[in-house]
Amino acid sequence: MGIVPRVRPTNPIGVAITAFELWRRLPPKQRRRVLEATRTHGPKIAAALLARSRRPR
Repeated sequence: MGIVPRVRPTNPIGVAITAFELWRRLPPKQRRRVLEATRTHGPKIAAALLARSRRPR
């Protein structure tokens, strides 16, 4: 059986800690890829989330 990931709460602090733990395990080359993807797609995702939060229910 493989490694079972720890489950953290879905609040912002839990998400940040989980992201940091994943970041630590990435090799430098993959870290660079993640940063490039974040620079490219981050603004699009943020705009979509903002529009979604403003949308009436």
